[in-house]
Amino acid sequence: MSGSDAKERILRLIDDSENTWLKAAFYGDPKVSAILERLFEAWESAGRRGMPIDYATREELEDLEKAAVKYASMSEAELQMIAYGRMTGSEEGLSLARFIRRLLGLD
Repeated sequence: MSGSDAKERILRLIDDSENTWLKAAFYGDPKVSAILERLFEAWESAGRRGMPIDYATREELEDLEKAAVKYASMSEAELQMIAYGRMTGSEEGLSLARFIRRLLGLD
């Protein structure tokens, strides 16, 4: 998949979604957050030309796309547990989500 295809897929799955839990889970992901922080710095340094995602490396695009697909495939209940787990700073919500996914045969 080309870089522009990956960008479009990420934007379609996450930014175009009306599911706020999906956005909270995706943007709250530590790896996604780290990538986006670097992209915003690069975007700012370039005078805010284009979009921050335009400054992603191929590897960063792949990581963002994998995360977007992963979170977009989850139920709203799973997304809520992940988001709540991150908000409280505990692994409890994440552990429960992993348990439920395993129980349902999704992992």
